[in-house]
This record gives sequence, structure tokens and C-alpha cells, in this order.
Amino acid sequence: MLNQLLKFTLISSVLLWLKPRWRGLLALSVVVIAIHTFHGEYLDYAERSGDYSFLLWSYIIKWIALTAAVLLYIVCTIAGQNKQMPRVDETRIKKNSRGNAPPSADDGFDFLRTKRHLQSRADKILASNKRDQ
Repeated sequence: MLNQLLKFTLISSVLLWLKPRWRGLLALSVVVIAIHTFHGEYLDYAERSGDYSFLLWSYIIKWIALTAAVLLYIVCTIAGQNKQMPRVDETRIKKNSRGNAPPSADDGFDFLRTKRHLQSRADKILASNKRDQ
């Protein structure tokens, strides 16, 4: 029982972590696999042709491309997090502006917004008692 609960917790926490990041991680994985595939094809070509003159450059380009892809992913992830989290001051300003703005569409409660005083349940009971007397 405890083992199943532990597995469920672990899997759900991984899925919750992965949910906002899956597109970027998928793109990064495709780029990394493509770089390794292209480099493997070049190594195969160099072995078959016997021309090893650019072999060092191929490894340098491979590692530069891998590093650039990972750094680009990190920068995009950090930039995406900064866009998603508004500052506290911006949130307060938006809340205050929403309260002062009139409703944009009729939601069925306009007749209540125009009333000067709303009666509570107690006010209605007292009014009915006064009428009865």
C-alpha cells in the first residue's frame, strides 16, 4: 500500500513538473538527437572516405551546437517564467481597476447594481412584521 502511494506521488509530481515544460523539452530532445545523428553520419562518411582532416572541427561544432541548444532552452525557460509571474503591484493595480470599471455585458444583475439600498433577510422580516401590525 505504501509502495503504491509512493509510486503514485512520484509519478504525479514528475507529471506536474513536466506539464508546463514538455514542448521545450521535446524541441530540445529533437535538436540533440538531430545533432548526434548528423555528427554520426559525418563520422561514417569520414571513415568510408578516409578523409579525417575535419574530424576535430566536427567534434568542436557538435559540442558548440549542443551547448548552444541547451543554453537557448534555459534562456527561453527563464524568459517564459518571467512572463507568467506578474508582479504583486501589477496584480493589485489590475484588481483595483476591475472593481471600478463598469461591467462590459449584462449579466442579469444590473437591476441590483442600480438600487440605492439592498434589503437583507432581516430587513424583509421586520418589514413584514410592521405591515402585519
